[in-house]
Amino acid sequence: MAKEKTGNEEGKALTVMAHDIKAPLSAVVSILGVIEKGYVKDIDKVTELVSRARRKTETIIAMVNDILDYTLLDDKSKMKRGPVHISRLLSDSIGTMTPAAKDMNITLNYNRNAGRGKHVNGSYTFLLRAFNNIFMNAVKYNKQNGEITVDYREDIEKHTITVTVRDTGVGIPGDELDKIFQIFKRGTYAGKNINDGLGLGLALVKQIIEDHGGEIKLTSTVGVGTTIMVTLPLLSVNEKNGGTNEL
Repeated sequence: MAKEKTGNEEGKALTVMAHDIKAPLSAVVSILGVIEKGYVKDIDKVTELVSRARRKTETIIAMVNDILDYTLLDDKSKMKRGPVHISRLLSDSIGTMTPAAKDMNITLNYNRNAGRGKHVNGSYTFLLRAFNNIFMNAVKYNKQNGEITVDYREDIEKHTITVTVRDTGVGIPGDELDKIFQIFKRGTYAGKNINDGLGLGLALVKQIIEDHGGEIKLTSTVGVGTTIMVTLPLLSVNEKNGGTNEL
């Protein structure tokens, strides 16, 4: 089970969030002030400043999205559970990252028929958030002309399904692997390549998966790529007849 956040942890979280958002927000205000006061006359320079302000604003939006996800997990009443079609869920999630993958010319290897007919018990909305995060990380921290491979493996004895996501990205140093699921932690190499969000992503993913009785594991090699394995308990036929939660 995911560990509940204490008051001290929440206070620390809010302090870190506010501090991290303040820097890019101050930069945007500064850039707009320079433009507003007419200090820059050259149109190309103005365009460059506007572009910089836009990128900083996108960073702030990513941080706000992290905060919304963080606070959403506090309200478990929104986690309405029911049978979730795992293949359909992953197809929906992969669809959200496809445009970004195309922009980087990343090859996606995914058997859409794998896992067909298999269901897990949970919240479609929360599980979609978790896999969206996993897949978007596989794109963001990948290389131009890289690959992402999505596999299924069903364990009949344990009655579980494992979804494996492999990328050919920058990878994570070995001494950072034990911290990667901690809140506000981000790999060194990832931090050098992407400057958005608060580092909440995989911490949130881990909590969602564990709230669904599952397990998440990660292996990585710098310069080779990262593999994430998510294992979730499958529903029996009788449990599936109890309803659906796919919308």
